[in-house]
Amino acid sequence: MNQPSNLETALAGLLEKYSVQPPGPWRLLTAPEPTAAGTLTLLSGVALTDGNAPAHVVPLQAWRCERRFVELKRIVDERTIDPVVMARFACLVHGSTADLAAVLYRELDLAEWILGAPLQTVSAHVAGGRQANLMVRLASGVLCGIEAGTSLPAGSPCQDRHELIARRGVACDRVVDTQVAQSSIYVFGPQAQQFTDVDAELFGLSIDEVALVRSAYEVLARPELASAARRQHARLRKLVETALASDRSRKRLTVEGAAA
Repeated sequence: MNQPSNLETALAGLLEKYSVQPPGPWRLLTAPEPTAAGTLTLLSGVALTDGNAPAHVVPLQAWRCERRFVELKRIVDERTIDPVVMARFACLVHGSTADLAAVLYRELDLAEWILGAPLQTVSAHVAGGRQANLMVRLASGVLCGIEAGTSLPAGSPCQDRHELIARRGVACDRVVDTQVAQSSIYVFGPQAQQFTDVDAELFGLSIDEVALVRSAYEVLARPELASAARRQHARLRKLVETALASDRSRKRLTVEGAAA
């Protein structure tokens, strides 16, 4: 491998700690790279590869390892709120962090994964290639509104919010009545600082970095997950293409392969 990044060092530490033997050489890609199938479209721009062979790139839907999303999915799966009838998702970033297609990729994956059903139809409106509003219907009948944007000021952290509304109860990944993400610790002084450690084994990494390392660890520890990750990546690219086609046609479109 090349000189390891701090993420690769953290991942190697986890593999050693739990005596996990990877299926082969690996490295983390920290930016989208061309592959045999085209360029990876990922919000994080991180993938896992076996050596340098493009055919072995495994896209990581790393947000699935973020605790707040894991808990939202658990709430749905265990029917703590039931039945879910509507969801409202929003994700706003600066354009240097991700393009609009990458933001949609993430939010559409979260919708299917958290709500536990495939998308059936999508209606989208895109403004200036930087903002999008989607209304999607899942096969379960749940409606999900998605707001995506890439026009936050430079240097702004990602601001997102995911809310589930059921006939019995509601759930959200943000504290009630807050609009922006909060840090656990604030240090005030000449230069204000914020800290939010979320993993007892991965200190010093951001929330997104922790999710990336955990996601890569899962694939290395359980190689059978790679094929599912590749299939979902291909599906999500088609979902994003369908959303953009809906905007161009000004019509609600049925997702290819969706149940009637």
